[in-house]
Amino acid sequence: MKLAGIAFEVNCSYYSTKEYCASYFTEDAPLFVLNITQEDIEHEHSLLDYPASAPYAEQLALYRAICEKLCAYDIFLLHGSAIAVDGETYIFIAPSGTGKSTHTALWRKALQGQHDIVMVNDDKPLIQVTKNGVFACGTPWSGTYGLNTDVSLPVKAICVLHRDTENHIEPPAKDKAFLELYQRVYLPHHTEGMQRVLALLNQTMRMVRFWSLGCNITEEAALTAYRAMKKGNNT
Repeated sequence: MKLAGIAFEVNCSYYSTKEYCASYFTEDAPLFVLNITQEDIEHEHSLLDYPASAPYAEQLALYRAICEKLCAYDIFLLHGSAIAVDGETYIFIAPSGTGKSTHTALWRKALQGQHDIVMVNDDKPLIQVTKNGVFACGTPWSGTYGLNTDVSLPVKAICVLHRDTENHIEPPAKDKAFLELYQRVYLPHHTEGMQRVLALLNQTMRMVRFWSLGCNITEEAALTAYRAMKKGNNT
């Protein structure tokens, strides 16, 4: 399969994992091979606080293995909902249950028909940091509704989302923005990978504009966010 422009081979036990990843298959020569073992699956079970099937645990184990490997290629996982409008990606991050998916659904409702809308990934996009900018990349691991597209598109802005009665958007303090970003990335378990991801976060902070959005559940919230972030320049 191929994610964020990196091709690799996967050996796993369950056919459902192959079906889950089918949209990202490639004929390109693999750069490395990932072998997902029963030990990996059992490890995922030990991390879950709810019952899960072995095939589901294998899918989790596979994405963990992918993220452990891809940091060497300047790619990391970010827990957020990534939507692209006219070829530029806006990523919303927040604690689980805050309403990231609900908010990007409002973007699709408010902007569809007037703009080119693509759901890059509704839950766990890969972020690739390059000398030419930061890119959001689709993956099969995309939350409850499976909203994802096999694309790699430049990131215009990253926005910290929180509920409020009135809609307002402003740049957060840089230290707060970094903490919000740090809390929602996957950190590899090996020291070299962890250090690499931390360096990538610092690069992302320098290359992408960050925002803080307080919003209610209305289309006006989506329009408030889009207009502000579209107008802002990356710094």
